[in-house]
This record gives sequence, structure tokens and C-alpha cells, in this order.
Amino acid sequence: MKLDIHIPDWATHIVSDLTDMDRNPHEVDKEKVSSFSLDLSDNVYLEYAFLDANGEMKADPENEVRGKSIWYPEVSAVYGPEYEAEPYADVAEEEVGVGETKRERLESDLLEQTRRLSLYTPKGYEDEPLPAVYIQDGTAFYRFAKIHLTLEKLISDDLIRPAHLVFIEPKDRAEEYGYNETYRRFVFEEVVPLVEERLETTGERVAMGASLGGLASTLLAWDKPDVFGTVVAFSGAYLGTPESKEFYWDKDSWFLDTLKNEEVKPLRFYNDVGTLEWLTDVNQEVAEVLNEKGYEHVFETRNAGHNWVNWKNGFRRALEFALKP
Repeated sequence: MKLDIHIPDWATHIVSDLTDMDRNPHEVDKEKVSSFSLDLSDNVYLEYAFLDANGEMKADPENEVRGKSIWYPEVSAVYGPEYEAEPYADVAEEEVGVGETKRERLESDLLEQTRRLSLYTPKGYEDEPLPAVYIQDGTAFYRFAKIHLTLEKLISDDLIRPAHLVFIEPKDRAEEYGYNETYRRFVFEEVVPLVEERLETTGERVAMGASLGGLASTLLAWDKPDVFGTVVAFSGAYLGTPESKEFYWDKDSWFLDTLKNEEVKPLRFYNDVGTLEWLTDVNQEVAEVLNEKGYEHVFETRNAGHNWVNWKNGFRRALEFALKP
């Protein structure tokens, strides 16, 4: 399909999934280029918008379709004529019911802050020891993406084992998720002990996250594979290094280089990425190295961008891999 985009008179920049929206905006000048076209796959899902002179993000006035973003309230969306959502991506609560959610306040000595966690147990399993999936950007995964409903549906259809979901919310994503040893110690030394005090667990743990949360999840498991044995990373932000935290335009990848050069660790990986992301190439390279080194892993791509619609369409395969019967 072809997408024709006309630059509004007021626009100074265009932003999209290709650049993580306003993280790396592209300047536009209608007097020089008034419109352009993109050739996209027929099953594509893409989000984009414009910035005005005040830096405010606004949707395309010529496109009535709005994106489903938790971080950007006004973005335009493009659905290809053959786009189909994964059936398990949007599960209604009345279809499956819900389990128990415990809200916890954690007074962190390491972070010197109060942090809040949500601990979810699927219905009917309140007294059984279960694996635990530790999820970065917890509020987004719980309230917006509603991954707990996908979990319930997959359990009811006997496609996965039941598991607790531990939703961890950051205060500064870039600072905490980007090669921050103190944050990882917070998870290891404060979050995990609290969870295992409050819930019945088996000791099996999965680290899950999207974008920078995918990087943080990967680093948690890489640090201590005896604590987190499985990684789920949606569009893992694998660009950048501990010295150069330029996750949106750096050409180097600390994790890719480390994966190539260090011995194989007892880890399992699920990675997926959109084909319309600045992170596509590095995720493909990571998958190739995982394959070459013999890791148990799944790698998937979808004709989509760096957005929640794309990641929700990966929930089923990710949970089937992490919690396979």
C-alpha cells in the first residue's frame, strides 16, 4: 500500500515509530517539500504525528485514524488493508474474569524512594506455587495493554502454565533501564525478596519488557541467569553502551558485542521487533548470534512500528514461549 503524507502549514517536524516518535524528530519545511509517499506492506500498522513550533505533538489533520498509545495522546495511525490483530491481543475482562491483584509499597534503601508494585495472581491459583514474570513499565502493561487478561485467556485455553505477574513501575525509564547497576540491584535485592514473601512461588522467574524495558530485562538476566532464566524483550533497545547511552541513534551495541564475545549462559530468549523501527537491524543481529551460539530462543518480526499495538500482538507467542506447558 502507498501512504501519502502532506505536511501541514504549522508543522516543524515529523515524528514516527521509525524514530521512537519525538525522541529523534525529523525536521520538515513545507516550502521545500510539501508532501511525500511511503510504500508500506498491506498488513502494516504504523503510528506517526507532527510537532508544531512549540514542540507540541499533533496528529495528521488529513488522517482521522488515531493511534493507541499510552505515552502520546494524539498520534495518527495507519492500518494496512490486510492488517489483522492477534486474537489474544485484546481480551475482554468479562470473557475470562480476573484474578487477585495485590498493591505493594516498597521503601527502597537502594533507590532512596518509595516504589509501588502490583502483584497479579490468575484466578483459581491463589494458593499454588507459580512462576513469576517480572515486567518493566508495569503500569502500561497492566492498565493499558492488559497483559493479565491475555494470560488468563491462554491459561483457560491450556496453552500456557499459570504464573504470577509482577508489575514494576519506573520513575525515570532512561536513567533506570539504561545500564543502571543500582536499579538492577533494586530488583535483585529488594523486589524479588518482597515478591517471594508475599506470593507462593516456584523460584522460576521471567524478565519482560518493551523497548528500554526490554534492555533492562535482558541485563537483569545477563547479570544473574540463576535468578532470571528467561528473557522476553519486545523491540529491545539494544543500541548504546554504558558509556554512550544514546539509545536512539548510537551505532554501537554493548549487548550485541557482549553476546558475541562471552560464553553461553543458561538463558532462554524471546525477542520480537517491528520492521519499521530504528531497532530492527540490531534485534535481527542479536537473533542471529543467539542462533549461532545455540541459545533456546524465538525471534519474530511484524510489519509494524515501535508501538503498543505491535507489542500486544506479540503477547501470545511471548507467553507461550516463557510459560510453555
